[in-house]
Amino acid sequence: MDVAAEPSGRRPTGLPASALCTLPAGAPKLCLPGKDCVPAAEHRLRERILAMFLFWLMDTYVVQLLRSFFYVTETTFQKNRLFFYRKSVWSKLQSIGVRQHLERVQLRELSQEEVRQHQDTWLAIPICRLRFIPKPNSLRPIVNMSYSMSTKAFGKKAQHFTQRLKTLFSMLNYERTKHPNLMGASVLGMNDIYRTWRTFVLRVRALDQTPRMYFVKADVTGAYDTIPQDKLLEVVANIIRHSESMYCMRQYAVVRRDSQGQVHKSFRRQVSTLSDFQPYMSQFVKHLQDSDASALRNSVVIEQSISLNETSSGLLDFFLHFVRHSVMKIGGRYYMQCQGIPQGSILSTLLCSLCFGDMENKLFAEIQQDGLLLRFVDDFLLVTPHLAQAKAFLSTLVRGVPEYGCMINLQKTVVNFPVETGTLDGAVPHQLPAHCLFPWCGLLLDTQTLEVFCDYSGYARTSIKTSLTFQSVFKAGKTMRYKLLSVLRLKCHSLFLDLQVNSLQTVCINIYKIFLLQAYRFHACVTQLPFDQNVRKNLAFFLDIISNQASCCYAILKVKNPGVKLKAKNASGSFPPEAARWLCYRAFLLKLAAHSVIYKCLLGPLRTAQKQLCRKLSEATMTILKAAADPALSTDFQTILD
Repeated sequence: MDVAAEPSGRRPTGLPASALCTLPAGAPKLCLPGKDCVPAAEHRLRERILAMFLFWLMDTYVVQLLRSFFYVTETTFQKNRLFFYRKSVWSKLQSIGVRQHLERVQLRELSQEEVRQHQDTWLAIPICRLRFIPKPNSLRPIVNMSYSMSTKAFGKKAQHFTQRLKTLFSMLNYERTKHPNLMGASVLGMNDIYRTWRTFVLRVRALDQTPRMYFVKADVTGAYDTIPQDKLLEVVANIIRHSESMYCMRQYAVVRRDSQGQVHKSFRRQVSTLSDFQPYMSQFVKHLQDSDASALRNSVVIEQSISLNETSSGLLDFFLHFVRHSVMKIGGRYYMQCQGIPQGSILSTLLCSLCFGDMENKLFAEIQQDGLLLRFVDDFLLVTPHLAQAKAFLSTLVRGVPEYGCMINLQKTVVNFPVETGTLDGAVPHQLPAHCLFPWCGLLLDTQTLEVFCDYSGYARTSIKTSLTFQSVFKAGKTMRYKLLSVLRLKCHSLFLDLQVNSLQTVCINIYKIFLLQAYRFHACVTQLPFDQNVRKNLAFFLDIISNQASCCYAILKVKNPGVKLKAKNASGSFPPEAARWLCYRAFLLKLAAHSVIYKCLLGPLRTAQKQLCRKLSEATMTILKAAADPALSTDFQTILD
């Protein structure tokens, strides 16, 4: 039925009356063979009205219907996939989660009068909602601080609180940057891990004889919920009082254009003291360029505001108020948290790292002399040539450090050496062989060579589609190419491609697995293309996308290994571009052959191109490549659902 011209003259509820306007006389018409002519403007108008109607239908009926019967949530183990729980089932799960959370965390219930008094104060912290995210065997409590229950009640107070919280976060980041020792063994991401691990590996390999290394992996149980607030206040107070400074806060915007011509804008804060404050914008931009020149390439920096009156004592008072007066709503009741920090605040990870960093500086300072201690938030990794130090470190964590609320989960504790049952009060961690691939934070570390692989076991029994986001866009193919290259650049990290840390064989294995994961992503993107855009209609385009994966990866490999000669004439050298292309084609053939109905026309050209590369590459190179592409090394991919 033509929505724009219903017989009754009525329009669907929710559609604006302006959508039913008449067309001007003489408008161009769209004519189909054997059909009445429809003006082009009329055709576009009908499409717009239909889109508005579908949006109204989904928003008003479908979404509300789902909300009536289901609780829809993400999980910790299925990427972006949504799970639908019947409300009766979720209510039982949530009651279990609330009971366990109340047993684990010290909460004091507030009366209605106390809640009103809390909201009447100027520094009132917005009352936040506690929600749960399903884990494989439990529920993870998250305090949703981005959506506060009381924001609408006192919007200005909530905005003031948010601004102060961001200022405190920026100040603590400034102090930990000036004094890296405050963080102890903490690493904040892959770049930190790479720099620290590379330094350690090169130091060990410089020895006359590489010693045997003992590994310990430990995970703190409920790190955010168990940190004593008194100890946390002591640690942060020492940081702030140590400076006794007046802080300067500069807010600015960066407008950047990427390689695809798209414009992105971001709003940032920069904290400094009066001693290193850059008063003029030109000086400040030069300072940013000196810190990281690539970060401001093709960018415009716009100053927004400057504040010169942020005192350390004022920020400390705000922090004390934030820790002591965090209020959350669980069900229909209000609670004040008396232990730990809310998991969901922008401060949570930084505060956890600072607290455990203080513990490491006091208890584990000597371990770093010959070995390496790393911690990613609450995941510890110790690598040491001394068995006694490894056992002492493990024993300390098993006993726990109550002063810092540190108690490890023995079910997630892993070692690569035998541990006597009696030494740990009957507790036995999971033991791996002396020479193995040791797992830690998505990495596999060779305990003998210290080389690094990526751990793909996290993709087991998951769908690659749920790790990507898809949108209906006009140029779907161009968007697909851009998406695949973007995620490829993220996976091609120096930790896996550095030839000073890893052998050529290891780098080849890492590259092959990166390409294999890209093949899975390629298939996921193809299945999401519009119905009339398939592989058969534009074979050259899809072959070019696959070829671009190899070219991009090889370019990144060269950047990560400056000064290393990878290629020579006639496809010779340690790792020429043809080698990367062969690994890429091999990985895509393995995945796409499993969906031959879709990619039948693509498989032939890929096999032909791979055979041509075999004739160019030397026998020694082919031996390395075939060993890297051995199916026995990529069994993790066989459990991926796509």
